[in-house]
Amino acid sequence: MTFVFAAALFAGAAVIAVWIAVRFPGLAPQSLTVRVIGTLAATQLLMLVPVDTGSYFTLYGSLFGLMLPVLTVVWLGGSWLLQSLRETAPS
Repeated sequence: MTFVFAAALFAGAAVIAVWIAVRFPGLAPQSLTVRVIGTLAATQLLMLVPVDTGSYFTLYGSLFGLMLPVLTVVWLGGSWLLQSLRETAPS
């Protein structure tokens, strides 16, 4: 059951990130360096997110209030990096 919830959380964050990337293409940084540093910083931030298991309220609050936004930013950074590869690849 935990695996299914974690998979749904990751997939939901990916869907939100793809929607943001498609809906707001102007949010993407223009520089490849900024995209790489932003993605690395978001990945490091993901490791620092605390998941409080004290009660159901704090568990779901930390998952949906902290983990989901950070996961979305990580997926968004990955999407922007893939977009950079597409833009710089020879035709």
